[in-house]
Amino acid sequence: MAALLSVTRYGACFRPSVPNFWLLTWLVSYQRKSTNISAVDSFISELVENKKLKWKVLNSRNRNGQEKVIPSSTDLNNVQNPAVVPIARPAFRLSELYHELTNNPLVINISHMEMAQVDHLLETALKEQNDEDVKLLLSQILEYQKLPALPVLIAALKHLSHRGEADTVEKLISLHCTLQPEQGNNGKTICMLEQYNAFCQWKIGNTFKSLGTFRQIMAECNEEQMVSVDHMLLEIIDETIGKKSEAVLIAVMSLCEFSLTSLHHEFPICYVWEKSFLSAWHSDQAAAKTLFDRHEALRTAVSKRIGHICYKLLYDSNVEKVYQMIELFLKHSMKAECTSMMIRLFEYQYWRKNLRGCSEIMQNAIDLNISLPEMCNRQLLELLLGRSSTAETTAQRGSKKKLKNLNPNKYELKF
Repeated sequence: MAALLSVTRYGACFRPSVPNFWLLTWLVSYQRKSTNISAVDSFISELVENKKLKWKVLNSRNRNGQEKVIPSSTDLNNVQNPAVVPIARPAFRLSELYHELTNNPLVINISHMEMAQVDHLLETALKEQNDEDVKLLLSQILEYQKLPALPVLIAALKHLSHRGEADTVEKLISLHCTLQPEQGNNGKTICMLEQYNAFCQWKIGNTFKSLGTFRQIMAECNEEQMVSVDHMLLEIIDETIGKKSEAVLIAVMSLCEFSLTSLHHEFPICYVWEKSFLSAWHSDQAAAKTLFDRHEALRTAVSKRIGHICYKLLYDSNVEKVYQMIELFLKHSMKAECTSMMIRLFEYQYWRKNLRGCSEIMQNAIDLNISLPEMCNRQLLELLLGRSSTAETTAQRGSKKKLKNLNPNKYELKF
C-alpha cells in the first residue's frame, strides 16, 4: 500500500495528463476488492475451524460412550463447558442382531412365483433349519398345488419324518401322485417316498405299522433305494437296543431276518447282531446268540468282520467279549476264526507284559487243539526269561549308534 501511495504522490511529475479523479476512483475500488478477499478468507477459515471442532466433539463423545449428537451453533460456542447430559449407549450384541435377521418369520406369497424360486426358498430354509419358514412354505405349496422338484421334495420329507409330522408327509406324497401320475404309477418312486412315511410312523410310536410298511418297501425297492432304507434301519436299531421293550426288539430282528432270508441282504442283521451282542442287557445278548445260532449266513458275514470287531473290543480292553465270541464260533466248529481271535488276544497280553494271561491263552489253545504260530512260543519264552524283543532291538540300535560314533585315531608321520 505504501508503494501505491508513493506512486500517487509523485505520479503528477511523470504523467501530468492523468487526472486526479480517476486515480482516486482506482484506489477506492482496489481497497474494496482487498476487503472482500479478506472477508472470504476469514469465512472459509471459520468454517474449517468449526468443522474441526465438530469432529473433536463427536470423537470425544464416541470414545466416552455417549450418544452421537450433532452439535448446534450454541454448542460450538460453548464447547469448553458442554451442557449435554451423557447417555449410556447399550452394548452391541452381534448374536442378537443375527437372531433378529434370521429368525423373523417369512412373509411371502408364492402364488405368482415360478417353481424354481419356490424350490430355492424351500431348500434354503431346510439348510438353515428354520422350522417356521419351512412350515409356511409347505402350507402354501399344499394350498396352491405347487409341487417341488424331486430332490427338494425328498429333503422336505426327510425333515418332516424326523419331526414326526405324518399328516404333512402324507399330503405331500398324495400331491406328488396327483400332479405327476406318470411317476405315481412308478413303483420305484412310490417306494422312495413311502419310506419316509414309514419312518415317520416309527417316530410317532406306531412301531409295528412302521415295520410292516418297511417290509413291503424292502420287497419292492432296488439297490439304490435300499441304501437309504438301511440308513433309516440303523437309526431304528440304535433307538431299540437297550431302550425299547423286548417285543420291539424281536419285531426289529424279524424284519432283519426277512431281509437276510428273502432278499439276501445281510447288512441289517449284521448290525442288529453286533449292537445286541455288545449291549449291557442280558436279553439283548441272548437274542444275539439266538440269531447267531439260527443263520449260517450271519456267521459267515460276522467271520469276515472278526478283525474289525476284535480291534474295537481290545481297544476298549473288553477281553471278556472276545472270549464270548470264541465260545460262539467254537459251538459251530469254526476253529479258523477262533485261532485268529486267540492270536490277537495273545498279542494283546504280550505287549502288556502279562505273563499269566499269555500262559492261559497257550494252555487254552492246547486244550482246544488249536495251534498257535511259533512266534507266540518265542514271545512266551521271552516273558518267562524276563526279556522282550523290544528291549533287545533297542539295545542293538544303541550299540550300532555307538559303533557309528567311534572314529579312528589319526596319526601324523614325520620323515
